[in-house]
Amino acid sequence: MSENWGVVEALRHARHDWMNDLQLIKGNLDLDRVERAKQVIEEMVLVAQNESKLSNVKLPLLAEWILTYNWSRHLIKLDFEVLQCESSHGLEDMRLYNWCKEFLAFLESNVMNNVENQLSILLDITKEQSRFIFDFTGILKSTSKVEDWIENQRSNGQNIEIEQLQEEVLVVHVVVS
Repeated sequence: MSENWGVVEALRHARHDWMNDLQLIKGNLDLDRVERAKQVIEEMVLVAQNESKLSNVKLPLLAEWILTYNWSRHLIKLDFEVLQCESSHGLEDMRLYNWCKEFLAFLESNVMNNVENQLSILLDITKEQSRFIFDFTGILKSTSKVEDWIENQRSNGQNIEIEQLQEEVLVVHVVVS
């Protein structure tokens, strides 16, 4: 991994994120926005549940990379959701981790740096197949470079399909059998 987080460093980052959320709750309560404070709490619960699901997928390299990605400076903000996880049996953790890192590095090199770029990774893991959906919003510098990169991935045997490709939206499905 490019970042080798020690326990203290990981706890520092997690505590920082936790404190930001607590300050949002406190600020909203101080402004008498009880409903917004409740909404922040609900969002925190959903994030924690999702992090728990990801941690239990039995893909430790990929999970650590996803969970810690936003702790470093990047042009793309990453979020994720585990839609279902019946079994991760047969999935190659190192291969998935390396592919995701390569894909994000490619995207980072092809996005505008003066806008908010967001990538959501949806993990849908079943016994029959595993599907990873990458849903990007932001601004791509070149859609043709994205098409070329994905075509190169296909020629290397990757089962990857473009659902949507525009300057401001990219949705890609990667299927791992």
